[in-house]
Amino acid sequence: MRLLKILPILPLSLLLFGCGGTKKVETIYPPVPAWVQNRPISSTYYVGIGSARKTGDINQIQQTAKQNALADMASDVSVNISSNSLLYAFESNLNLTQDFTSSIKSQAEQDLEGYETVGNYEDQNNYWVYFRLSKVDYQRIKEERKAKAIAKSLDLYDKGLAAEKSGDVRLAFLNLIKALEPLKPYFTDPLQVSYQGQDIYLGNEIFRQITQVLSSIRVEAKNKQISVKQGQQLPLGSTEFKVSGQNGQPINGVALTATYTERPLRNSKVQTDVNGLASFVLDAIRSNKNTETLKATVNLEVIANEATMDFIIRKLFARFRAPEASMNINIVKPVFYINSSELNLDNKLTSPILSESLKHQIIEAGYTVVDKDIDADYRINITAGTQNSGESGTYKKASLNCSISVKDKSNAEVYSRQLENITGTHFDYQMAGIEAYKEAAKKLEYTISREIIDGVTKGKSAY
Repeated sequence: MRLLKILPILPLSLLLFGCGGTKKVETIYPPVPAWVQNRPISSTYYVGIGSARKTGDINQIQQTAKQNALADMASDVSVNISSNSLLYAFESNLNLTQDFTSSIKSQAEQDLEGYETVGNYEDQNNYWVYFRLSKVDYQRIKEERKAKAIAKSLDLYDKGLAAEKSGDVRLAFLNLIKALEPLKPYFTDPLQVSYQGQDIYLGNEIFRQITQVLSSIRVEAKNKQISVKQGQQLPLGSTEFKVSGQNGQPINGVALTATYTERPLRNSKVQTDVNGLASFVLDAIRSNKNTETLKATVNLEVIANEATMDFIIRKLFARFRAPEASMNINIVKPVFYINSSELNLDNKLTSPILSESLKHQIIEAGYTVVDKDIDADYRINITAGTQNSGESGTYKKASLNCSISVKDKSNAEVYSRQLENITGTHFDYQMAGIEAYKEAAKKLEYTISREIIDGVTKGKSAY
């Protein structure tokens, strides 16, 4: 940076002496320059005036004034968005103009190379600095930089087209995104260049090519619809998705992100293999709804993050519509069968109290109880009996012990529970036993029925 002119600042200190020594120190500042009071307007220069309050370190004060002057000069550089520019394409297709406004201003400040210091001034409270930059010099430097940026971008664009032609969609994306980076300071310019004998608007052409590659990608679910029993896992491989390009060619190394309407998945990001396939693991289906949906989407964020560190370009690429596919999971509720042996003082109950209570609660919860073991998904076994446990005054007492077990079709136990010493009292031992059964039925109604359903649909850890 060359120094054009420095306005002298020569504060005058008058020392007034009296019989008692120094009485007062007074600083007199030069007259205020015209450029402080009225911002200059020039047809040949961009102008920047910056000021800062005189508080703290003088170096920091001057640095703040400098930054403010450069920001002021950047605002003097007019930005016209060409209808053939990349930013215009963003605005029309992705509604992104506002996202780039602050970025363009920041870039303009960085590009203010070759400015001159015209002057500076300070008074008691403030410090000012005056910069200017030749419009001719600015345009020359900009065009030199733009030419280098276009050359670099064209090389990456060419590599992107070659990768797409060979079927390497991932590499095509990486190069096309990287091709945007050098052009970022010139997103508002048309960027007309000659490529393979044709005139193209480079930024727009990169945008169009990215859109074209995305539209050529197909994501397909192996099963668009599948049924599964609540509490069971989906069959291995049933949640498989295939990603292919033009002519059905499988695409390797593409990141897919899954979303499942019931809950977030523990491992929701998977890359396709050499066959373009990716599978997601769902734990047991626990939803109480009739249908849930698993959706797989091409993760554009992963591709953008690999291609560039630039936040703005990452944000831009994430706004493109990503290819996706869904599969519907129809949830079938499990069917129960109840087998019970209920004895009261060694006598079989004519009407089993516990099994009827449990059956009622399971049906109330929306599940089916069948009469044949072979038709059920789960078999509930109840074994209960009472015994004389003495007297209390004129009352007879009976205690009930009960075991409850739930097994699936493979005879694997999914739930078990013991009830011990459930007491009933009455004037008669038989009726005391019935009262004990009634107390046990309350536990089945309020607690155990829910635990059985949770154990079947959510696993043993649920109770």
